[in-house]
Amino acid sequence: MVKIMEYRIISGNVIEIRRCRMTVGSQPGRKRAPRKAGATSLKKIMQNEKAAERQLARSINCNFGTGALFLTLKYSDIRLPQSVQDAKKETARFLRNLGRAYRKATGKKLRWILCTSETSSKTGEKVRLHHHIIMDRVDYELICRYWPAEELRYEILDGRTDHTDLAKYIIKNGSRTPNEKKWSCSRGLDKPIYTEPVPVSDFEIKTPKGATVKEKYTYIDEDYGAASAYLRAVLDKKPSVRGGRVVMHPRK
Repeated sequence: MVKIMEYRIISGNVIEIRRCRMTVGSQPGRKRAPRKAGATSLKKIMQNEKAAERQLARSINCNFGTGALFLTLKYSDIRLPQSVQDAKKETARFLRNLGRAYRKATGKKLRWILCTSETSSKTGEKVRLHHHIIMDRVDYELICRYWPAEELRYEILDGRTDHTDLAKYIIKNGSRTPNEKKWSCSRGLDKPIYTEPVPVSDFEIKTPKGATVKEKYTYIDEDYGAASAYLRAVLDKKPSVRGGRVVMHPRK
């Protein structure tokens, strides 16, 4: 049976709500287990969520907030690698050395997201090799031990909590090679929460209380009417998970 289903994706303070038609079925006489956030297989949903921009935005929103770093690493003529693979070796060495220094200074593991690029985000044309890195806050002087100061741009993330626009910028700079991974990250990063799909009566998504809408649309199929709906919004307080369920914390 085909039903209209809704599921939610929670990434830090950002909530995404999708409604779409899904085939729903169950075995006769078999009792369905209670629905729990992120507890069941959502392979089909995940396959539809492979858009690199949204995946990257979710990873940033889950792990990096106000005060985290956005680095752009560049190369002078004398240090310019011969290939993308050589450039990736350079950043691997940089992150390894910086990670050791960071752990020594803080006792913590350095978390990061990396995109290596040779593409202009504005024109799509090939440009000089460079890297974008989002990472935990590290002193500028420490970074300059392992990458020349004149070849880096050091920026601090602001408090907007939804960094989808930053993710779009990074992906536009990323590889244009089909099926090539657009970005990489350190191990152990927090992942977004996918709630179990539940049936709903229509495609009208209501904005959660206390949320600020950033994106909202309904896709209309000319033959069958509304086919899917989507909303992305920023909550004033990060939801929590209790007993496997997402608990919202609306503004009072």
